Amino acid sequence: MWARLPSKMFLPYVTLFFTHLYPIMPIIDRKVYLNLELYTKHSCLTSENYAFLSALSAATIVQLDVAAQLTQDSNVLQADCGPPGELYISECFRERQRYDYIENPTTLTVMTSFFIFCYYGNLERHEKAWHFLQESISFAQVLNLDDEHAILELDPTEAQWRRRLYWLLFITERAYAIQRRKHTRLHPSIQLPLVFSSEDAQLLNGFVNLVHLFSAVNDDFVKVWRGQRKKSLCSEPWLARTQHALDATAFALQDVTETQQLDIEVSREWLHVLAWQMGVSNGLLWRPHDEFMRLDYPVGLAKKVVKITQGANPVALDSHGIGMEQKLSDIVGCLADVLRCAAGDQSETFVQGREYLNILLQQLSSRRGKESRYLRPLVSKMGDLVGYPMSPALALPALDGVDMGRVSEEEEVGSELNGWQ
Repeated sequence: MWARLPSKMFLPYVTLFFTHLYPIMPIIDRKVYLNLELYTKHSCLTSENYAFLSALSAATIVQLDVAAQLTQDSNVLQADCGPPGELYISECFRERQRYDYIENPTTLTVMTSFFIFCYYGNLERHEKAWHFLQESISFAQVLNLDDEHAILELDPTEAQWRRRLYWLLFITERAYAIQRRKHTRLHPSIQLPLVFSSEDAQLLNGFVNLVHLFSAVNDDFVKVWRGQRKKSLCSEPWLARTQHALDATAFALQDVTETQQLDIEVSREWLHVLAWQMGVSNGLLWRPHDEFMRLDYPVGLAKKVVKITQGANPVALDSHGIGMEQKLSDIVGCLADVLRCAAGDQSETFVQGREYLNILLQQLSSRRGKESRYLRPLVSKMGDLVGYPMSPALALPALDGVDMGRVSEEEEVGSELNGWQ
């Protein structure tokens, strides 16, 4: 029988969660989880709460890339315990073996599986991440979180927490399914959450804006991106409607937190890039009369991303973890393909595009205090880009063993563009 971690060892990571991650995951009650009595040595956490706090701590550690913050009397941890995130996720799994969370799931069960997904997603262990995201969704469906009639029968406060949880799962599944080319299960089947009277309306405004953005990523978008029914779905009018819908969904962003604003704005430009790539792979370019279908469209998107990220608080930007790096990497990869296609074009647009490329690569060189794992595969891919002033810091060989999967996913678009050269 192993000894549990002292309850107080969760508090530093719960505090970090509320400081940095709560604006994008507003699904747990501050009054409950920042109550110090929960973490006193006299408190006895239920197995469900212990597993949940272990998963939340593990996810917070890897998403924010923070070192262990242990007090002097936390001698339960020894030097050979390994990374702190690994310790906490192991605690979660061990505690889950002590009770039947499958037969009697609660919203804590849903959130525990969700934070396990966050942990593995940030480590890019994608098959495990997808498994636990699907597990979380399955528990949510068992609890009828996707059923408006069932939610209306609940206590109003509990109903609002469940609405938040459902829509967070919806956003997450859409984003991750696109990144990994997977199917989606959740749909906009319930009403959006309301603002609690005791809470800052700014936070829910940002969360709802993000929901609206990913609601524009409908089933047809996912099917075309996955390569299904491309010819029957991906027409010029459909692509134009999709691009317009992405711009029409998120508004009044001056009234949201910076963390949320970064998430919304970068995600929107990322989705624009993906939609443009779908047009390329389906032969819808060149269309000079429509900005959404022009060769230089990704240059304009990159300009917006540079403006968004250059003036951002690095802490707010880094709080999005590996997901932000992945989106920036996709945008950079698309921009590089366009610039390679237009290598001989010295017009102002493409000259500026090379400047934006350099800026975004430099940003990837120092994400979360270190070089992004996506940087070197990108540099290796674009090393022959004509006219690109390679920085000595970036002129590095690709690391052995680096997963080139995300770079290779764009090869279809790159080959289409090569036909224009």
